[in-house]
Amino acid sequence: MGSNEVKKILSKQASVIVLYERSTDSLILEKRSDNLRSHPGEVCFPGGAWEEGDRDLYFTALRELHEELGVAAERVTLIKELNPQQTLLGSVIHPWLASIESITPYYLNPEEVTRLISIPMPLVQSSKNYKDIVVSRGKFRFKSCEFVYKEDWVWGATAKIMKQLIVSI
Repeated sequence: MGSNEVKKILSKQASVIVLYERSTDSLILEKRSDNLRSHPGEVCFPGGAWEEGDRDLYFTALRELHEELGVAAERVTLIKELNPQQTLLGSVIHPWLASIESITPYYLNPEEVTRLISIPMPLVQSSKNYKDIVVSRGKFRFKSCEFVYKEDWVWGATAKIMKQLIVSI
């Protein structure tokens, strides 16, 4: 496979950091700015699309974490790669479970993120907090799942990635 074919494949790839904060036993998510072209106002993990110059997809996730929250890669410890998640539009999200002692200090990039969301891990790891839903977008209806925490609605690929963290008792 030539470099152009590899670039074409990677252009449909995205990476996210599924960030576990050890000091609070919480999962860190963010609320996207309402001004963004794609997925405005949604709750998601720090991350984004692969860009030319990214040496691999984990680097993509770390670069995006730094761009969105000002968190340096040196503060993050990789735990493992989770299962990729396909989106409805054909992109593939590569989630990387990682930990950080404390998310503080951080800086919200106001062009991309409006606030940080910290969800206690016992809630994330309990299957009873996830619900299958049907979402309508125009003429299309599709099955998805949701996770609700306080006023935040997490759904779609983000909720499906979170479900990978459920602990069986």
